Amino acid sequence: MANQVVALLLLALTGANAAVLRGGDSDSMRPEMVANTLAKVEEEWRKEAAVFTEGSKSGASGAPDAFAHSCATVVSAVIQGSGGDRDVAKEYMNNVCGQKVLSGWHKQRCASLASRITEHAMLADNYANRQNLLPSKVCTSFWSVFVEAERTREADEAKEKAEHEKVVAEQEKKAAEAAAEEKKIADAAAKVEAERRAKVKAARDQEATELKAKQDAAEAKVRAAESAARLAMKKAEAEQVQREAQKKMKEAEAAEQEHKARQEEHEKAQEQLKNAVKSKPVEAPKEVAEAPKVAEKEIAAPKPAAKEVAAAVAKPAGKVEAAPVKADAKKPAVVVAVAAPAKVEAKADTKKK
Repeated sequence: MANQVVALLLLALTGANAAVLRGGDSDSMRPEMVANTLAKVEEEWRKEAAVFTEGSKSGASGAPDAFAHSCATVVSAVIQGSGGDRDVAKEYMNNVCGQKVLSGWHKQRCASLASRITEHAMLADNYANRQNLLPSKVCTSFWSVFVEAERTREADEAKEKAEHEKVVAEQEKKAAEAAAEEKKIADAAAKVEAERRAKVKAARDQEATELKAKQDAAEAKVRAAESAARLAMKKAEAEQVQREAQKKMKEAEAAEQEHKARQEEHEKAQEQLKNAVKSKPVEAPKEVAEAPKVAEKEIAAPKPAAKEVAAAVAKPAGKVEAAPVKADAKKPAVVVAVAAPAKVEAKADTKKK
């Protein structure tokens, strides 16, 4: 993992070399990307320092070598990227260490590394820096500084943590005491409030019960009145239906009696007609003989009374059909008797007398 991170840092630094020569702009060397990668490298160095100070003997012996390898790579990249120019390397490292990603202890370690490279290792001679500067020497001295700084930082962090935990414990204790006191006061107030609400609820429940009882009684009274009214209405309707039924029954009886009367009249008329047809011809007086045309007119256009009789005879109640009677010219007396039976019988009686 450490080798991969260092490779990324070396790639970032060497990739910037093409754009930066003497007098070049350090911003074009992508200091932000280099700072991001350097922060990861410092995390690896921190772990190696922790293994060296707190780990096993085998791990402690291997930690400086791993650190020296990655550190030498970084130092070589900075020197070669700056062309051995101490001022360029110093300006570039200040730019890298000033990036936002390097804050707190990361920024301190970056500044310490820059100081070891530009202030203690590099000379004013650019060529000598490129040819004679030993990165391993820079990293050896930087390792001691780094480990000591980590020990100090860890001690300071442990002290700050202990003090913070102490302050937090005191604050939590005070908060717990205050919460207990507040809870005690709140419980007492809640008890008083619960008793008050219980009394209010009991009074409201009693009032609601009494009100409901009154409402139920009033509603029962209204329902009883409505039931009595509906009963009276139904009784009146039943009586009205009974009266109408009786009326219809009487009308039916009257209609039946009328039907029977018409039936009897029809049967009587039929009987009279049969008797008139079967009886012998009667000698008509001169008045009757002289008035055949009048009889024919009467047959052709009977009087209203004759029409009613004919209708009663033809279609009486009970649907009894009367046999049709044909007028015969050879039998005038029969025709006269049918057309005007009352006159013929009167004249016949006069002749007999």
